[in-house]
Amino acid sequence: MSIRAAETHATASGARKRVIYQSEALFAGGNYLQRVQSINYSFTVPRTDVNQYGQLGQIERVITEVPTVSMDFGYHMAGTTNEALLLGAGANGASAGFMKDINRSASDKYEQTFAIALANEGVDYLNGQGHTNQSILIPKGHISSYNWNGAVGDVPNATVNIESTEMKVGAGGSNQSSQNPESSSAPVVLRPGNVTFASQPHTTAGLTSLTPEDVPVMGFDNVHVQSFTVAVDVPRESIQRMGDRYEYARVITFPIQATMSVEAIISNQAASDLSDIVGNQDSAAPDPGFDIDINCGKSGSTPAGVDGIKLRFKNAKIEGHSVSSSIGSNKSVTLDYAVQVDAGGYGYSSSSVSAGFFMQAI
Repeated sequence: MSIRAAETHATASGARKRVIYQSEALFAGGNYLQRVQSINYSFTVPRTDVNQYGQLGQIERVITEVPTVSMDFGYHMAGTTNEALLLGAGANGASAGFMKDINRSASDKYEQTFAIALANEGVDYLNGQGHTNQSILIPKGHISSYNWNGAVGDVPNATVNIESTEMKVGAGGSNQSSQNPESSSAPVVLRPGNVTFASQPHTTAGLTSLTPEDVPVMGFDNVHVQSFTVAVDVPRESIQRMGDRYEYARVITFPIQATMSVEAIISNQAASDLSDIVGNQDSAAPDPGFDIDINCGKSGSTPAGVDGIKLRFKNAKIEGHSVSSSIGSNKSVTLDYAVQVDAGGYGYSSSSVSAGFFMQAI
């Protein structure tokens, strides 16, 4: 083939040369997700070798388990838009827990169709025009984990993992055909200086006051938080039955936990005792817990519409401390906490819930 023929063939096959981030947009249930930074997806097809006596090679490799489709994406934290679209009512106030909508099959958040829509090359997807390109579609997507992370010198972010058994390329819904650029009143991104902490020994009423940089720690009365990670793993079990090639349900495996890890620089040591953390035989509460808030909200009222999200641990237990000290480095401590997550039917302030993980718009 001559050079001229090769050029002609390339032109006839289409003008697109590549796909980059400005041409794509991620949707959950037909709704645009903001501030997305990365998207990764894959599928695996488990197969079983069929062999027999008298023959060295396999006869066939058959599919005996359902294919697994996985997707993960990350986004910069800004307000509560994404959390509300992915988690539902649990992200809109303190009236429900984390699991309320993703654990109910009647809810539109129990499973959603995730779509990676595509604009023409060189054209922003957020240009207010219609787009007719085929989309990557992942129907019946279930959340399998949700992480929030923040650190000094970096934009706080969230990472979400999705599981499904279906994947296809096809036309997207009407909500995905066009998206307008955001208005100036929309939240931009959360910043490290907008993240504060508050805690107190667990009470029935829950945390009511705010003390910046206050986290429960043994042996130190002044620490400076450098990073935090909040993680909720939602393991799923594929339920299959004879006569069906694919699963008929993908259900949550209980119990599940919400964990928090905080890294901090140590400023001052203070008298303390391990029994203050784990309790003793004389304590009224032999294993005391703590109410801890991570306030991920922007300060001030300009621009209008800026808000944030509060990650709330009720009656969290301390899992351990890890202190590090070496030449040339600041003395630091890593604090680990965990709490079991309930079904989410009650709010943070409800006396019917003794412990749990909650979110609240601020």
